[in-house]
Amino acid sequence: MTIALILGIQSFNDAQSASASSDPRYPYVEVIVTQEKIWLIPDEMPVGNLPVQIFNADGETVLQKIFCSELKDWSMDVTDLPAGKYKIRIGSIQTEYLEKQGRKRVL
Repeated sequence: MTIALILGIQSFNDAQSASASSDPRYPYVEVIVTQEKIWLIPDEMPVGNLPVQIFNADGETVLQKIFCSELKDWSMDVTDLPAGKYKIRIGSIQTEYLEKQGRKRVL
């Protein structure tokens, strides 16, 4: 009974967060963030024009790209971004974050 209740609460929370963060124009996108690249994996295809913007801590756009089904590479290279905190906006609502570390020197 306890397990069913926990699972029920979890699925209710998942449904709430999905409906609160969904925009019918854009699919939900799984995002994998590393220090060098950001990969995007949409949960449905085809995808029309999906705008992705990366903002620095001052709110300035530092990178942007429009993704669509015809593209083979659904990634953004962030290697050249300086260390700092960034916000990634996918479509109009979905937001992810990147904290870029400074390069480590190897002696």
